[in-house]
Amino acid sequence: MKESIILDLNSPVFQKDLFLLTKEEAFSLLSTLRKISKMSWGEIYKDGGLKWELIYSKKGIKGENIYSFRINKKFRATALREANSLRILSLHSDHDTTYK
Repeated sequence: MKESIILDLNSPVFQKDLFLLTKEEAFSLLSTLRKISKMSWGEIYKDGGLKWELIYSKKGIKGENIYSFRINKKFRATALREANSLRILSLHSDHDTTYK
């Protein structure tokens, strides 16, 4: 049995971004998060639709790696892994701001 990934949506920046989404964007985000919640870490890393990638130009407060993944064709999210939790940090409609 694969271990469930715990989604941490408590980042203040993420929550601010979340409440600015349109209804369609929020639905898309929810669909992606639902998909992730059913996956293993190995599946997330390999999933072509998520396009999971390390952001070399950013680190977390404790030096953790920060990653980017696709929510839909319009926007991406940043996140970090803390044990079995995926902490969503922010949402980016401009692809380039994801990496700054």
